[in-house]
Amino acid sequence: MKIEYRVKVLVTIACALVLQMPHQAMAQGVVLDEVVVTAQKREQLASDVGIAITTFSGAQLEALGLESSTDIIAYTPGVSLAGDIGGQRAIFNIRGVVQNDYADLAEAPVAVYVDGTYLASTQAQTFGLFDVERVEILKGPQGTLFGRNATGGLVNTITAKPTDELEGYIEGTVASFEQFRLEAAVSGPLSDSVRGRFSLLSNQQGEIFTNIYNGVDANGDPGTVGGGEDGYNDDTLALRGQLEFDVGDSGALLLSANWADTTKSEGPYQVVSTTEVRNANGEAIDVIRSSNDPLNCDIIQAGACIDGNGDGSATRPIPGGDFFGNPGDPDGSGDLVNKDFAFDDQNEIESFSLTAQYDQETSFGSFVSVTDFKNFTRVVGLDSDQTPTAGLIFQSDGDIDQFSQEFRFAGGTGRVKWIAGLYYLDIATDYLQGLAEAPTPPDNFALAGQEANTIVTLDTQSTSIFGQVDVALNDDWTFTAGARVIQEDKSFDGVVNIYANTDDRVIETETLIFGPLDQLTANNDETLWSGKLQLDYTPDENSLYYFGINRGVKAGSFNAPLFGGFSPYDEEELLAYEAGAKWTVADGAAQINASIYFYDYTDYQSFTFANNASAVTNEDANYTGLEFEVLANPTDGLELMLGVSYIDAVVEDLQIATDIFLDKEPPFTPEWQVSGLVRYSWEALGGTLAAQINASYQSDFFFQPKNFTAHQFDGFTVADARLTWTDSEDLWSVVAFVDNFTDDDHSVIGFDVSSFYGTSQESYAKPITWGLSVRRNF
Repeated sequence: MKIEYRVKVLVTIACALVLQMPHQAMAQGVVLDEVVVTAQKREQLASDVGIAITTFSGAQLEALGLESSTDIIAYTPGVSLAGDIGGQRAIFNIRGVVQNDYADLAEAPVAVYVDGTYLASTQAQTFGLFDVERVEILKGPQGTLFGRNATGGLVNTITAKPTDELEGYIEGTVASFEQFRLEAAVSGPLSDSVRGRFSLLSNQQGEIFTNIYNGVDANGDPGTVGGGEDGYNDDTLALRGQLEFDVGDSGALLLSANWADTTKSEGPYQVVSTTEVRNANGEAIDVIRSSNDPLNCDIIQAGACIDGNGDGSATRPIPGGDFFGNPGDPDGSGDLVNKDFAFDDQNEIESFSLTAQYDQETSFGSFVSVTDFKNFTRVVGLDSDQTPTAGLIFQSDGDIDQFSQEFRFAGGTGRVKWIAGLYYLDIATDYLQGLAEAPTPPDNFALAGQEANTIVTLDTQSTSIFGQVDVALNDDWTFTAGARVIQEDKSFDGVVNIYANTDDRVIETETLIFGPLDQLTANNDETLWSGKLQLDYTPDENSLYYFGINRGVKAGSFNAPLFGGFSPYDEEELLAYEAGAKWTVADGAAQINASIYFYDYTDYQSFTFANNASAVTNEDANYTGLEFEVLANPTDGLELMLGVSYIDAVVEDLQIATDIFLDKEPPFTPEWQVSGLVRYSWEALGGTLAAQINASYQSDFFFQPKNFTAHQFDGFTVADARLTWTDSEDLWSVVAFVDNFTDDDHSVIGFDVSSFYGTSQESYAKPITWGLSVRRNF
């Protein structure tokens, strides 16, 4: 049965269930939890906002068992996962709008905010969810009101705020792989005019991977000294403190501080043997699985085998292995690995932020000032071949300081509502990345005892003015117009040098051997604009229809690849046409959301990584898609959720080789996505029991824009089950859960290094996990 047919059946059944519901008020649980959002910089019910928006309340996040910022992707139609470092850096792809550049100087086209403040670092998009009030996912360009690189959309996480009365909770989880997670918060008044809230998260997870490395590779050559440790773990501690002050009769000042530190093993990739296919000019035109090459070539060029690593042989030492005789991963997608550069505490990410938000009500409307400082640092090391051979070691250090200031004014008279503001952002990025080779023989890559390091500073200053007005033309029709003008100035300084490598685990710039191999100092100053025109039609209090045109923009920047090749790339522009509807039916027992869109992309920033080299190029593209959601409470105790999305996305005339230009799919963009939840609650054991199954499906996708054969990952389905008991006073709750209960081992993220080693790196879904959570509210 084709997936398209299955989707039609699911949608038909969902609509039939909704239409047959008894028309009476029903008790609502977590699925129909009404969420107040700030998608238009003012508080509204999500069902009243003419934007394709998926929301998760704190109760819904708990019910779904979502622990990380990117976990919400599985239950958001039209949103998929991209990333690198084996998933340690995970980023949002909304409706095919993604740029998977792993460099710290890159910013994503999907803007991620916490409490309305922008996260410039793509690494910062992955964080633990704790003490959260709600998460809003806005689809389509949001550049008018949010501005900063919101071409594809926006994800805004709103944390729980200080309260007038004393409250709090503590929650502990024990789970597979020696995981222990502790989450807690306490909130309440400190005086008549001051309130505070303190929250913390601690997560420790043992190693999932068992490393069978015995100190040498297939040829008996040693690898990184001290390596070979087990991996795929987590050690995270995060703290948040907030103070809220009343200022006069109509003002409030909220001060917040956030700190988090995460230590992990090197990226949890596993090795897959792959073979590069070249044309007669030596240009890569495909990559295949080595198991599908009957000739067992190192590399295939013009139909013949050629030597890939300079050992004098055009074929591999063993069929289906790599260039050096290693047989590949010990158990395919299982938990065994065999690699030398493997340490359980290699990678560390730390973040810190201070925010001050001042709100004041005045006679003409409201005034908001948001002042924010953030710092992100990360240290990353990765075995680029994922084998026991002492190959090239990838290292990356990043340090990002950002400061932003926003002034916002809002008001309205009669049928007119308006908002206007000024925004300033300064980002200072120091970035190092390089490839190192150990000094021990053999010298496979002519870097023995050396490392080629790219050193970059990028300073960005962005100033914008924005405004939006909503005019009620009559009781049913509302016209919206908005615009933002941005002045963005970038200053880039990059150099590539060769340095001595004395420690495989650290990127080093102390002892210069020679250089520069490449150097660039340049500026990129741009005046950009985004805009919005929309009509909303509300014939009654239960229906909303919207029709809009949005123009999104993301500034250009610079490529800073390994071994050099500095170059600028242009801004991307997205013209989005969208129509949607939101219906509340069956006396509030169900909510239906639907949208259809067409994207006309100019100079889409397409990121390609192959053989330890990367670049962003500008391409044209067009996308057509639709999304459908049903949230329902058909009978007392029964809750249902269904989400479906479809996209036909094409990047036009992508250059594959000198004379080959083909239409391709953007990476990490499955054609179909389906998610669903069934939850049933009943009174039992002096409280309430709730049994729940939730699942998500996505069709196959490519992890590289050139769509080579081995770059395609199969579609997959992941299903979770939960049983929750809550006492009658909502003080205690106990949850038993099994995540990925079918133990589906699908591929998630990949990188191609076929011409270096005859392999690619792939990461797989976390295996089946079971556990128990206990929560006490007070």
